[in-house]
This record gives sequence, C-alpha cells and structure tokens, in this order.
Amino acid sequence: MQTKYNLITKNLLLAILLLLSVSTYSKSGFDREHKDMFRTFLYLMENGAPDEFHEHAEKYEKYLLESQPMSLYYKIRTNEGFYDASHLLTFRAHKIALDLDSMMSARGDTTYHYLVSGLMGDIYKSMRNLKADSIYQVALAEAGDRDPKFSMLVHVSLAQVNHLSNPTKSLEWAKRALDEAERLNSFEHRSMSLGIMAYVYFMIGDKNEFDIAAMKYKRVKDEFKVLEENRMVGQQLLDTRYDILIEVAKLGFNGDFDAALKLTENSHLNVDKQLVIYRLHGLEGSYEKDSYIKKITNWFIGLTALYIFVYIMGRRRLMKKIWKRNAELRIALEKADSANQMKTNFIRSMSHEIRTPLNAINGFTQLLCDPEFELSDEEKLDMQKRVTSNTETITIIINELLELAAGESGTLDLNDLSPVNINDVCRKAKKEAEEHNENNLQIVFTTEIGDDFTIKSNEETILQILNKITNNAQKFTKEGSVILHASRHDSTLEISVTDTGIGIPEDKQKSVFDNFVKLDEFSEGVGLGLSISIRLARSLGGDISIDPTYKTGSRFILQLPIC
Repeated sequence: MQTKYNLITKNLLLAILLLLSVSTYSKSGFDREHKDMFRTFLYLMENGAPDEFHEHAEKYEKYLLESQPMSLYYKIRTNEGFYDASHLLTFRAHKIALDLDSMMSARGDTTYHYLVSGLMGDIYKSMRNLKADSIYQVALAEAGDRDPKFSMLVHVSLAQVNHLSNPTKSLEWAKRALDEAERLNSFEHRSMSLGIMAYVYFMIGDKNEFDIAAMKYKRVKDEFKVLEENRMVGQQLLDTRYDILIEVAKLGFNGDFDAALKLTENSHLNVDKQLVIYRLHGLEGSYEKDSYIKKITNWFIGLTALYIFVYIMGRRRLMKKIWKRNAELRIALEKADSANQMKTNFIRSMSHEIRTPLNAINGFTQLLCDPEFELSDEEKLDMQKRVTSNTETITIIINELLELAAGESGTLDLNDLSPVNINDVCRKAKKEAEEHNENNLQIVFTTEIGDDFTIKSNEETILQILNKITNNAQKFTKEGSVILHASRHDSTLEISVTDTGIGIPEDKQKSVFDNFVKLDEFSEGVGLGLSISIRLARSLGGDISIDPTYKTGSRFILQLPIC
C-alpha cells in the first residue's frame, strides 16, 4: 500500500521545501560540517531507509537548534514530516506538525506556519481524506504572495486531492498551477499540471479537452528537449510520470482497448491502475454503444426509405416495429447506465469500507510500536482489541466478496446433504451472536420442535445464513433483544430472527436482498450479507422473507423444506 500511494501522490511540497533549503544554503556561509549534514539529509531523504533517515534528521535538527537561525530548523523539521507522510508514517508526521505548531506559537513566529499547514494537508492527503482540501487552502492563505513556488505546488496537490470527488474543481486548481508554472518558467510543473489535466479529462471522458491537454504536454516536452540538446536547461527538470498514462488514454479514446489494457497492465503508472482499467472498460462500452447507435441510425434511414415506398400498405406495421426496437434500445441503455452506476457505487463503498479499518490498524500499530509513547497495559490491550476488530472487519468483507464471486446457484449436490439437528444449529448461532454482542442485547432461542428433530440439509450453510441474519439484526438494534425461534408448518421448517431495532420500510423490504444495497450508508459492511443469505437459502431449496406484519423492529424468516 505504501508503494502504491507513493506512486500515485508523490509528495509535492517536499520539492518546494527542498528548494527553499537549497536557496538558503546557496546564500549562507555554512561551515563544512553544516554542508556535509545538509547533503546527507538530502541524500537519505531520496535514497535512505526510514531508520537511517530519522537518525540523521534528529542529529541535524539538534545541530540547527544550537547554532543556526530557527527558519532553517523549521524547514528541515517540516521536510522530515513530509518524508514521513510520503512513507505513510502518519503518526510521526502528525506529531511533527503539532510540535512545530506549538514551537511557533510559543515563539510568536508565524512567518513559516504555512509550512505546518502544508504538512497537515499532505498528512490528510496520504489518508485519502478530503479534509486535505480545506487545510491546503489555509496554507495558501498563510503563505500569501511571499512564496509563489509553494503556492504553485499546493495548487497541484489540490488538483490531485479533488480529481475523483470534484473533477471540475480539480481542473481549476491544475489550471492555476499551470499559469504559475508558466510565469515561473518551470518545465517540471508545467508538464505536471498538464499531465494532471489530461488525466482528469480522460477520467471524465472528454476527448476534445484531453487532446488539447495532451498536445500542450507534448509541446512542453519538445521545448525541453531542444533546450537539453543545446545544454540550456540549467537546473530545470521535466516531469515525465504522465507519459504512459497519456499514451493509454490516447489508445482508449481511439478504440484500441486491447492495446490500452495491455500497456496499463505491463507499465508503471503514477495513478491507480484499477481506476484506469475501469475507465477503459467504461470507454469501451460507450464506444460500442456509439458504434451500435450509428448502425441503428443507418438501419433506420433504410427503413424510412422503405416506409416511403410501401407507405400505404405497411405504415402501421412498420411503425410498430420501430417503436418496439426503440423501446428495446432504451431498456438496453438503461441497463448499461444502471450497471455503470452500480460499479461506481461499489468502488466508492469498497474504497471506504476497506480503507477505514486499514487506517485504524496502521495508526494503532504505530502507537503500540513507538517506544516514545508510554502506554498502560489496559491501553495496550484496548488497542490490540481494536486492531483485531478491524482485521476481522476486513476479513468479513473479503469473505463476502469471495462468496459473491463464487456465484454458486441452484441446489447443492446431494452428496453435500446430511441429517441436521435444527435446535443444535440454532444454539450455535445464538452462541456466535452472544460472542459479538457489543450492545448487550438479550439473545434468546426458543423452539417448538424436539431436540431429536432433523432435516436432510447442509448444517454449515444453515449456520452461515443464521449468522449473517443475526449479525444484521445486532447491527441495527441498539437496545432490546434478538430472538431466534424454530417451528414446523406442514412440510416446511421455519427459523425466524426477530429484533427490536430500527426496522425496514415496507417499500425497501424486497430491495434489501439485492447486491450492495445498504439502507444506512454510514453503517459497516458493503451490503452483501442478506443477498448472500437468500442465495444460500435457495441453494438448499428454501427461501428468506420479511414478516410485513411485525412493526417493532424486523423479523426475517428462513424457510427450509423438510425431507
């Protein structure tokens, strides 16, 4: 994950702060010791291991505090924070930001506070938190007009933060960064800004604007190449990280999807490969749809000519065929749009549901492993429990996705069926619910059948269904009870799970069994538990329904054949 993040969002503020340090270095009469420490700091920042870098940074910062202006200390300390943020050492980076903020406040020195705000922005960006947007804007306000290069790079970061959530806003920030880069004659940031713009236009499917951005991107590269051949580039750099991505987008917009996908899979991109692949598949669907519509249009013109020729004899019959065909096309387009929306919702949901526990695991693990923090045994135990809980959350999500991907339908093989004691299975489900009873609910099992009653079925599958339904009941019940009840009705066995929770509106009682349906977007899970449960029940020859007459919560009824 760390490597992937570094490829997607290389720390931009790091570069400008290094430029600030280099500028100070070139204008100051540093002694030899200081020069050596500064060079080592730069080298380890780019090439050193975290432990080696942190050891040298601590030594260097101590030296600066004892003998140099505070401005140098602020810059080097902030750079250490940017290094930690880029390596997903979030807790360390956050601690550095707080320490600097306290030090500047105590000294009444706000001149360089914009560096702290920039660091906080990078920390939130490293966690994919949209709060980074507002923090970066605070940094811009604090910097004012004193540091154009800093403002330019913050604009680039804002473009990156918003490229998925708000493409229009992302493009506005990228254009500001481009204007500043052109004013400062920075080839590196001109190419970077245009690369981001091309990427955003690719993601929103705007081919015309993409072509313009890609053309400008190539023009910047050509200008740089001429200067390079004439040895006139000086200290200038060129950002080429978007080269392959732009080539992939060109292939996709031109309909060569196989080549685009192959290049994506086999290349090193500085953005999320999976998002690029999803975008290519989306373009492929649009490309085929446009081609199909063109064919239909040609076909319609031919029918129109035929209609004129046979107007008197076949007008009504021909018009009916056209209306029917148009209706089929509308249905096909609606299904394609619905599938595309489901895909988007799934990506957004999975991104949130997996990233949230991962961030928690990362944070608590850093606290547990940091020798600088003294934690009591009780605190350590609490953090260990939280890490375990978040790990289990991720495991449940992955297992549900694997179950969905397996896609087993129909009935189970007869060899998988055996006598199942229903009361024993229900007691196991009750025990499992009691082990995860975070709201201290009353978990009850009642039965109308004897302990020797069995049916020919699959015990593991029945228990899996009951665990998912009881887990769903516990999730939406803050107080009261969850009751399992077994009964027999003619040739059908019924196991009901009744809770005193928030209930399900009548108009939603069918849709809750669909894939990825969540009535509460803020609840845990990806909306697969009930859809998997009903599929498993039907594989046993049974079904699951909701009792519409029960109004003080929810009641799910599992029906299984008695055989």
